[in-house]
Amino acid sequence: MFPGPGNETEEHWLLKRLALGWAYEQGFNCISFEVRAPRSPYRVDVAGYRPAKDQESPIVALFECKQNRPDLNRDSAQTVAVETELRELQERRQNLERLLAVHFPSARTSSSLFPEWDPFDPETLPHAGYRRVLRRIVALQRKLEGNTKFERVTRYRLANLHFLVAPAGLVRSERVPPGWGLLEAVESERLELRIQPRFYSITNGLDWLERICRNSTVRWLKAVGVVAAEADGPDNRTLETVGGLRRPLPLAPLSERSPIDK
Repeated sequence: MFPGPGNETEEHWLLKRLALGWAYEQGFNCISFEVRAPRSPYRVDVAGYRPAKDQESPIVALFECKQNRPDLNRDSAQTVAVETELRELQERRQNLERLLAVHFPSARTSSSLFPEWDPFDPETLPHAGYRRVLRRIVALQRKLEGNTKFERVTRYRLANLHFLVAPAGLVRSERVPPGWGLLEAVESERLELRIQPRFYSITNGLDWLERICRNSTVRWLKAVGVVAAEADGPDNRTLETVGGLRRPLPLAPLSERSPIDK
């Protein structure tokens, strides 16, 4: 097992290791820690790539680990009121999604990682009430935690599946952003799926595979002592020679940038 960064807590590093193990058990056999998302400024805790199988396309899953709850407005009456409204809206969203799945069966896609993970995407349907509920949920989550990263990752469809990973009981269901799944650590030994993620169609699967493979290779080289550790990871590469090997030049800047960069 690769060592964790020196400035990372043991609790966070444990969650990342559990996420890696869980992903591997689900068929994601290309996995790495701290992977920068293609064409975006975000770095995710764990990224996994599942090769194409039978009639399914390749699948990319992202895992964000949270070891503790933000202290912001923890005990204020305002926070309690916001959480109450948020809980009610999440229940309404789930009910609407169940109804939309019945009335719009054509919106379902034919493939997903597992049969129980419904690939139905209600956000593509012209339902004004559902969209209003989603907008209000996002606004309340921003108010509570400044939670814009999770929203943008799903809005711009950076991956097929997105998971929050946290100790059991830490993240309430109403705090989970729409479209994200929730994996809880049980007795610091395993993860259990509490909330199923939504399946998103993407076109950047090979970009993720390249990033994951490059990250894993550099980490392996560090572990065996061929390459010295870098503070900012493999994306900031230099021409320094370590262990008799000359590191590559930085990649040329991408010509196309996604809206997430703006």
